[in-house]
Amino acid sequence: MRDKVLIFGGTTEGRELAAALSAAGVQHLVSVATDYGKEIEDSFGEKNVIVGRKNADEMAELMASEGFTVCVDATHPFATLVSAEIKKACEKTGIMYLRLLRDTGAKIELMTASNECGFDKEIESNCRKRIMLCNADVVNESIQIVICDSAMSAAKELEKISGNMLLLTGSKDLKTIMAEISDKTRVYARVLPNIESITKCEEAGLRGKQIIAMQGPFSKDMNVALINEICASVILTKESGATGGLDEKLLAASECGIKVVMIESPESRLEGSGSNAGEYAKGYSLPEVLEKLGVDKKRVKSGEIVKESNSLNEVKDSIGKSIILAGIGPGDARYYTRELEDALENADVIFGAKSILERVDKNRIKAEFVPLYMGKDILEFLNEYPNYKKPLALFSGDICLCSGAKNAAKVFENAGYGVHKISGISSVALFANRLGLGLEDCSIVSAHGRECNVAGYIAEAKRLIILPSSCAHTGDIARTAFAVAKINDYGRNDSVKVEGFGECGDLKIVIGYELGTALERILEVSENELGDNLFSREEKGKCLLYIENERAGETPVIRGIPDDEFIRGKTPMTKEEIRAISIRKLGLSADSVLYDIGAGTGSVSVEAALLHPDIKVCAIERNDEAVELIKKNKEKFCADNITVIKGEASEVLEKKMAENTCISAFTYECSGSVVEGELLVPTHAFIGGSGGDMRVIIEILKKMNENIRIVINCVTLETLTEVLTVIKEGEFAEPDIVQVSASRYRKVGEYHMADAINPVYIVTI
Repeated sequence: MRDKVLIFGGTTEGRELAAALSAAGVQHLVSVATDYGKEIEDSFGEKNVIVGRKNADEMAELMASEGFTVCVDATHPFATLVSAEIKKACEKTGIMYLRLLRDTGAKIELMTASNECGFDKEIESNCRKRIMLCNADVVNESIQIVICDSAMSAAKELEKISGNMLLLTGSKDLKTIMAEISDKTRVYARVLPNIESITKCEEAGLRGKQIIAMQGPFSKDMNVALINEICASVILTKESGATGGLDEKLLAASECGIKVVMIESPESRLEGSGSNAGEYAKGYSLPEVLEKLGVDKKRVKSGEIVKESNSLNEVKDSIGKSIILAGIGPGDARYYTRELEDALENADVIFGAKSILERVDKNRIKAEFVPLYMGKDILEFLNEYPNYKKPLALFSGDICLCSGAKNAAKVFENAGYGVHKISGISSVALFANRLGLGLEDCSIVSAHGRECNVAGYIAEAKRLIILPSSCAHTGDIARTAFAVAKINDYGRNDSVKVEGFGECGDLKIVIGYELGTALERILEVSENELGDNLFSREEKGKCLLYIENERAGETPVIRGIPDDEFIRGKTPMTKEEIRAISIRKLGLSADSVLYDIGAGTGSVSVEAALLHPDIKVCAIERNDEAVELIKKNKEKFCADNITVIKGEASEVLEKKMAENTCISAFTYECSGSVVEGELLVPTHAFIGGSGGDMRVIIEILKKMNENIRIVINCVTLETLTEVLTVIKEGEFAEPDIVQVSASRYRKVGEYHMADAINPVYIVTI
């Protein structure tokens, strides 16, 4: 029977071991102390993780209850108390204990120095001096290091050194260190970005800018930048080895010409000290632990099981197929994040649209570049060329805002890939910065390659940022904005021009072109300037629009368009009072799809469409003249979320049912007329006229969506009788029936006389 392994981890070497066991099919469980530790494990694809600090008894109970045969102690070298508890638990249960050693030896050679190292004061008796010796092509000169055996002795050394100090030892020993420092304003600590670490900083007396919460690993340059930022004269670090970034810390200190105080690793201190070394001297390297667990060492050496990358953001190859999806930012390399730069350097193949790949310095990045950006195309490529192990897909801006990364992630997750996402700086954020806007005051809408009722959002939002599909589309949207701005509450075109911006004093339009690049332009345009030549149909480039419409706030919360505002002709129209009650009975929401059957002039369609930009209305009408009226009213009120369908309602719906799809483009021949458009499955329906097919229409609507809400206007008793019969025979729920009688008053001579509207039954099912 193969071993079942319990790993006490939370360290890089622990993750490397778990990944190797996963690749070898060895059953295991990783125990970490904190939720943050679990997040790190999760980010590398580890599926078997438990959280919580445990004493020896709790560890023993876990070992016995789960039937573990081996326990690997992969905790931090400085977590000596935890290691002691693990050993007690193993002794109690009788299972094998293996200590996984960290390689604490740095690549940089250290050697004990003489007393002429340059420290101003004598060091503590339990400390010793060393100097760092490096090749001349790495650093120019040696640096001064004091190595101490504890946090307290290290703190005493720090107290003797003048100037600011940067603590790179985490949050665990902060209280001990701070207790020895008299001037606490000199102290800056870099800790993990979690609540527990920050709380420990505050408890130790650190405040505000003294707390630097960041997730590593950190490059030498990052360490140099931080040292220079706080003007540090000394750093405190642990002897954490290459895994803990010791090389990068020492090289940074050398470059900055500052001193180093280092707390020696307990494992290094005990190494080679004979009988006094205890259990720590009996530790094993990763290959040795794998050998004891029966994992083929050749697989480790051949790279089939890969050591963890220096970047914690890289998804591990050894856990399975993986890919990184990254936002490249809005323009030039100056907008790259550090995480993205690490991903670019580590990738062996990079995907992206041609325009995005052109922005990457191919002289510096040695990966293969493939101009693919659709998830399915990238997956097909990787399936054909499985030798690529570190794929990276680049997307413009930030992957969390209107990005193709959303669909790509689904494609790869469904294919069994581990997907890691790297956010970038969005063009929207850069645009807002250029204009001095707060994004919390703006609405953001994407019309990039997708259906969007832009006119509706312009009418609703005072401050709106729009992502268009192209330069030409940008001009189209701007023209739409000026058209919307000229419409008052009920849709009348203003006859009086307002002084100010262009011909619409309350409207401001700003276009951001190729933001973040050398071609960047910010254009504020008026209607007079917005000719067809603003952007040619062939012009390429990325644009954003900012539209400020102060009149948007004047829109009534509860609308109501007077009958006289509609273009009418001879076609019958649902009267204003009846429309108000009927729309109230429909109970539309922002994501509703309304079929207006027998739409007439389109008065119900228009009022429903103007309730919210995301409502979709399909106006179905068989009469040629009425169809033209609907189109004219749609244009007048800028109700772009109305689709006009010409044809017999029963035939249109039957065609839709025959397709049996949720969304479709279609071309029908209904009663000799060609019907073109797109029908969505309805959530609501209003029937103002049925053409004698009431039964068929209701039955089809219910088949399309059994939960559909239908409101019917019945002017005649015959229509009401037919509706009630259909409801009874169809075993529908009890309908809501309201009879509405309304009268308007008009002036006749010196008097106001009632002008009654025909009574109407409003039936809701």
